[in-house]
Amino acid sequence: MIDEDEAVELAAANEALRRSLANLTNSDDLWPFVVGALTESAQAIAAPSAAIFLLDEESNRMRTAIIIEDGRPVDFFNEDRFIELREPFEVHQSAIWQELLTSGTCQWRDLTAEDKLSFKWLIPWYRRLGLQGGLAVPLIFNARPIGLAVFGCRRSQPPPSSRLDFLKNLINEAALAIQLLRISHRAKDAEIAHKEVRTAGEVHESIAQSLAAISMHLAGAHSFLKSDPAKASRAIDRARELARLGIELVRRTTLTLRPDHSTSASQMLIDLIREAGNESDLICHFREIGQVPRTVGAETIKGLFQISREAVNNALQHGQPRRLEAVLAWYADRVKLEIADDGAGFDPGASERQSEGYGIKGMRECATQRGGMLEIVSRVGHGTRVCATLPILNV
Repeated sequence: MIDEDEAVELAAANEALRRSLANLTNSDDLWPFVVGALTESAQAIAAPSAAIFLLDEESNRMRTAIIIEDGRPVDFFNEDRFIELREPFEVHQSAIWQELLTSGTCQWRDLTAEDKLSFKWLIPWYRRLGLQGGLAVPLIFNARPIGLAVFGCRRSQPPPSSRLDFLKNLINEAALAIQLLRISHRAKDAEIAHKEVRTAGEVHESIAQSLAAISMHLAGAHSFLKSDPAKASRAIDRARELARLGIELVRRTTLTLRPDHSTSASQMLIDLIREAGNESDLICHFREIGQVPRTVGAETIKGLFQISREAVNNALQHGQPRRLEAVLAWYADRVKLEIADDGAGFDPGASERQSEGYGIKGMRECATQRGGMLEIVSRVGHGTRVCATLPILNV
C-alpha cells in the first residue's frame, strides 16, 4: 500500500515531468530529455542498469539507442564490454515482445532462469552486473510500438505498483519525445531541401552572370586582335579564368546538392579517402562500427559526405599528414564520424581568436543545420581529429 508521502512525491514528479516536456521548444533538448527520463525511471525502481531499444519497422529489428549504468549514459561502441549490445536483433519471434504488444504493459522476468529468457544475447550483460530481475516496458506511440525500455535489478522481486505506474508515465513521455524528435528531423530535412532549391537558383544566376562576363571579354579580345594583341590576350586569359571558376562552381554545387544517394555513406567515405591516398601517397584506413540503419535520412548522408570531404581536404592542404584514419559508428539515434590525421596540426584557440576558416565554419554549419555537433581536437605538431555527430532519428 502506498503511503501518503510517497503519493505526494510521485504526483509532484509526474506533474514536473509533464511541465518539462511541454516547455521543450528546442529539438536539441529532446534527446537529453529521453536520456533523463530513462535515468529517472531506473532510479525510481533502484535499477543499476537500463536501456532503450528502438524498432526499425522495415527490418523488424531492434537497435540499441541508450544504455544507462549506475545513473550515467555509457558509450557502448567504445567499450568492449558492451559488444553484445551493438548489433540489431530480431524481435518477431520473441515471446516477451509478443506479450508486450498484446498487453501493452510492462513485464517482469526472473533473470536467473536463463532457459526462459527471450534475448539470450543479453545474458552476459545480466551476469556481469549481477542482475536477478528484469523489467521490460514497451514504447508505444499512437497505439503503435516504436521500441522497448528494459531495466535490470539486483533483487528478484518486482518493484511496487506505485513505482511501476510512475515509471510507465516516464517511459510514455520518453516515447512522445522520440516521436517529436523524429518530426523535428523531418522538418529540418524539408527546410534544408528548400534552402538548396534557393541555392541552386542563386548558382544559376551566378553562372548566367559569368557567361555574360565571358562573352564580354571575348568580344573585347576580338576587337583588339589586330590593334593591341597583348590586350586581347589578357582579355582571353580573363575569359578562360571566368570559365574555370564557373566550372568549379557547378562541380562543387552538384556535389553538395546531389551526392549519389545510391551509394552508402561508408562507400562514399571509402572512395573519398582512397582518392586522397592515390593523389598524395597518404596511408589511409577506414573502420565502420555497428550496422547501418535502412532508413538513414538523405540529409544525414549528405551531411556525412560534406563534412568528410572538407575534413580530408583540410588535412591534405594544411596538415601534410602521412596517415589518415576515418571511422563511422552507427547508433540507433545518431551516427558519429571521426577523421584523424598525424599531420602538422594547429592551435584551435588561436584559430578561434582569428575567427575560424571557411572550411571549419562550413563543417560546423553543416552539422548544426542537421541538429548535430562538430568537435575539432588539434595540437601543433600532433595532428588533427574531426568528430561530427549527426542524428538519424528521421525515419
